[in-house]
Amino acid sequence: MPRRRRIVVCTKGVPDEREGASLVIIHNFLQGIRAQSFDILHLVLLDEGQKDCEAFEAYRASIADEHFEVIAASTGQLVVQGAREHQIDLSRAAKLIERGREFAADLFIGFDILPAWLGLEIPAPRKLSWLGDLNFQTTYYHGLYGLQERPWRIFTFAKYWLAARNWEHVYARVLSFYDEVIVSAASSEGQLNRLGLTNHRYCPYPWPVIDDPVPQCEKPDIPTFMFFGNLVGLGSRSALHFMVTKVYGPLIKLWGPGGFKILLAGRGSLPKWFADAIKDKPEFVRVGFVEDLPSTLAGCHAALVPIDVPVGNRTRILYALSQSTLVIAHENVALGNVALVDGQTCALAVSGGEFVARMKRAVDDPLWARRVAESGCQVYKEFFSPEKATAEFIARTNRLAVAAPPD
Repeated sequence: MPRRRRIVVCTKGVPDEREGASLVIIHNFLQGIRAQSFDILHLVLLDEGQKDCEAFEAYRASIADEHFEVIAASTGQLVVQGAREHQIDLSRAAKLIERGREFAADLFIGFDILPAWLGLEIPAPRKLSWLGDLNFQTTYYHGLYGLQERPWRIFTFAKYWLAARNWEHVYARVLSFYDEVIVSAASSEGQLNRLGLTNHRYCPYPWPVIDDPVPQCEKPDIPTFMFFGNLVGLGSRSALHFMVTKVYGPLIKLWGPGGFKILLAGRGSLPKWFADAIKDKPEFVRVGFVEDLPSTLAGCHAALVPIDVPVGNRTRILYALSQSTLVIAHENVALGNVALVDGQTCALAVSGGEFVARMKRAVDDPLWARRVAESGCQVYKEFFSPEKATAEFIARTNRLAVAAPPD
C-alpha cells in the first residue's frame, strides 16, 4: 500500500475559528487540508507570552491525531531589521526546523512571508506560499500616515521607507524558491510582478460566516452608519483619515450638525490623533466592542469602509457582505477584491463628495440599498465562503503534493 503524502505547514500564530483575520483564514485552509489523505506536520511560531502558549496547548489538544502532528516554539522577534538588509534569526526555531527535516515532506506550505522564510531551511520537492498583506506595502504606508500625523518626523518616515525597501528584497529572494505563491489580494499580483516574480496568482480566501445574519429591520430615522475593525491596523488608519479629512465636511453640509451618526465599533482605544480630531464632532459615536454585531449592522443604513490605501483584501468587507449589509467603500478596495463593483455588489467612491453621495442614496433609496446588499452577499457565497475558497486551495495543494517525486 503506497504511503500517504506528507505536508509540512508553518504558521506565525495559532489558527483560530474567530480571532485574528489571517488566523481565521488559515484555520479554514487547514480544515480543508486535514480532510485529505495527508500526514501533516504543523510548525507554529509563537510570540513570547502566556496567552500564545495557552492558545497553542488548547489547539494541540483539539486537533492532534495520528495523521496531524503539531509542535511550536516561542521565537519572539525573528527578523533583525537593518539599514542595508533584513535578516532572520532562526536559532530559537531550531527544533521546528529539525523536526521538519526529519519529516521528509512532499510539500511545504508557508502561510505568509516569515513561515516561507523559515521554509527555506526545510527540504521538500515542492513548496507553496500563501501571502496576506505584503509587509513592504504595509510598512511604507504606516510610515506615510505617520508623516501625515506628525509632519516634523521626516527622519522617521525615512526609516520606514528603508525598512519597506528591504522587505521587498526579502520577498523577491524567498519567494523565488517557491513553486507557487497564492496572494490573498488581487493588487498583490502587480506588486510581485514588479519584484520580478512570476510564480504567483490571486485566489479568494475562505472567510466563514462567523455570526448568523439577522432578519432585516426598520432603519432609524437619523442616517446611521457603522465603521468597524481593529481601529489600529493600516486599513483603519487609512479609513479614519479619509473620514475626518474628506467625508465629514460634506456630511455636515448635507445633513447638518447632529444630523447623522457614524458608529465606531472595535476593540481597543482610538488612535490619539483621531480621538483629538473628533472631540468636537459628536456625530462620531464610539461604541467599542459590539457583542451583537449582526443586529447592530442590521440597524444601520450601511457599513463604511473608506480605506483609500491600495493594500489588501479586507475581511471586514466580507463580514458585512456575509450579513447582507450594504458596503460603501473607497474604490481602492476593489484593487484587492475584484468582485467589488460599484452599484452592483457594493457602492464605491473616490472623493469625499462621491462617498457622501453613496451614503445619501443608501438612506433615500432603500430598495437600491437592499438589492446591492443582496448581490454582495451572493458574491461572498460564490467566492469567499469556506466551501468554495478552500476547494481551490486544496486543488492546488493536491496537485503540488502529487507532483512531488515518490520515494
